Amino acid sequence: MTRAPEPLVGLLPAVRGRLIAVYALNALAGGLMIANAALLAGALHRLVFGHGAPDPTLWILAAGLIAGRALATWAAGVVAADLGLAAQARVRRDLFATLTHPAPTADGSAGRLAPAEAATLATDGVEALTPYLSGYLPAIAQAAVLTLAILAVVLPLDWISGLTLAVTAPLIPLFMILIGAGAERLNVAQWAVLTRLSGAFLDAVQALPLLRLFGATAREGMRIARAAEGYRIATMKVLRVAFLSALALEILATLGVALVAVFLGFRLLWGMVDYDRALFILLLAPEFYLPLRALGAQYHARMDALAAAERLAPVLRGTPATPPETIAAAPVTGAAPRVVLEHVSFAYAAAETAPILTDLSVTLEPGTLTALVGASGGGKSTLLALLRGVLHPTGGRILVDGDPLDPRRHRPAWVPQAPRLFAGTIADALRLGAPDAPDAALWEALRRVGAEAVVSARPLGLATPLGEGGRGLSGGEIRRLALARALLADAPLVLMDEPSASLDHASEEALIRALNGLRADRTVVIAAHRLSTLQGADRILVLEGGHIVEEGSFANLSQARQGAFARLMGARSPLVAAALAAPSGKGTRP
Repeated sequence: MTRAPEPLVGLLPAVRGRLIAVYALNALAGGLMIANAALLAGALHRLVFGHGAPDPTLWILAAGLIAGRALATWAAGVVAADLGLAAQARVRRDLFATLTHPAPTADGSAGRLAPAEAATLATDGVEALTPYLSGYLPAIAQAAVLTLAILAVVLPLDWISGLTLAVTAPLIPLFMILIGAGAERLNVAQWAVLTRLSGAFLDAVQALPLLRLFGATAREGMRIARAAEGYRIATMKVLRVAFLSALALEILATLGVALVAVFLGFRLLWGMVDYDRALFILLLAPEFYLPLRALGAQYHARMDALAAAERLAPVLRGTPATPPETIAAAPVTGAAPRVVLEHVSFAYAAAETAPILTDLSVTLEPGTLTALVGASGGGKSTLLALLRGVLHPTGGRILVDGDPLDPRRHRPAWVPQAPRLFAGTIADALRLGAPDAPDAALWEALRRVGAEAVVSARPLGLATPLGEGGRGLSGGEIRRLALARALLADAPLVLMDEPSASLDHASEEALIRALNGLRADRTVVIAAHRLSTLQGADRILVLEGGHIVEEGSFANLSQARQGAFARLMGARSPLVAAALAAPSGKGTRP
């Protein structure tokens, strides 16, 4: 019953000091309560049986004990709340570190969650864990310490009352365990339903324009309503068990106090026990069951924590040993890095298919622009993902200037075909990788990618607001801003997935000029499809079936008219085939 959920095991050392403080304050409050009960029982005995009014200092002392208990209880609550917030912040930090820099899995991939599940884990999941530390653990310690302390006080005074307490007390944890066995399953089911509801809602919001276009909003609304109804049913099942268990615990505690009161009453009537002793024991009886009842209430917090931990644990196992923010970036030397792939292979362990990449050995020289070409499924995207650190080689290694590639340290820039801009201003979008960049640096980056005129033409310039996803800009403008953002990040390794796709001729020319300027102090790798990009590349790698089947410059590869590059380009466009067939400069087959 005290097994800690896995994500919280690592937190216990960090919050041990606060936890011990909560235990100590609760123990102090319990001790003051016992002393106060003894004092009140003695004072009332003197009043009832005419032994004279108690000394006024006794009332002052009683008031002090009551105030001390209240203060200790309040302080324990404050420390417990602080403990919960600290644990919450720590788990969220680890979760964010894992989501942004996931560790490689058995198949070489970096485990990633769906956005809806990640959001649910970061909010409801983390919040379900913290009551375990701030509520359940203090409650179980209080139940153990205070009940034993009261038993130790009562047994020497009246063994019958002590035996009654000792016999009835275990019934409460027993019922908690019996009821909790079913409650744990219900909590896990409720968490699964909540995750599905979050996913359905996020999918609907993201696809809202498409749903409107196809007139499917009503149908999607019904789907979300069904998911919400499922969550309501799952929640009501959990609450039904919670209220039932609370009722059972209250009945047991009430019956226990009633038994003690009845036994004391009869024996007081028969003169078998003193009034002050009976009153003292009767005052302690409700306090004996109080921590057990509190533990019963917190036991459901434990159920919630276990359900959330079942989903959080696999994710947090990949938390980097060193927090990403503490890892220093590779020193900027002003020189482009040399990237070496040594016998790199990659395959998904669960997939019953051939390896995606097999035994790739290639060196990407500093200050060069390397283009990757190949048919769909040839391994271009996988190779870029390996260079970004999103995937990890299942064989071989990748070195950057002689050191193993670490995306947290080397921080390669990535410009996909469909870059994402967050809501904010143009300046905010550009400063994503360089928060302290001055406006002059922003304008210089825009000038280098041919987007200076686009931004300056807008009345607010860099302060122009953008919607989510870059709403307010064309596709070509978004791509150029993404490239400018990569320039500002000052990343020595720049990776791109055909940034000139779908651009008009003028935008494409501006982009090509920017790419030519990039290679001066960066190593650039592009998955290329456009002829203009290939012609400007220093080197072309032709991927086929997970192997590099040809490599060389555009001029060299053009000479091999029966080679893989020529076949690939000719199959894509008759115009490209004609360009390859035209006489070109000297070159040899690679």
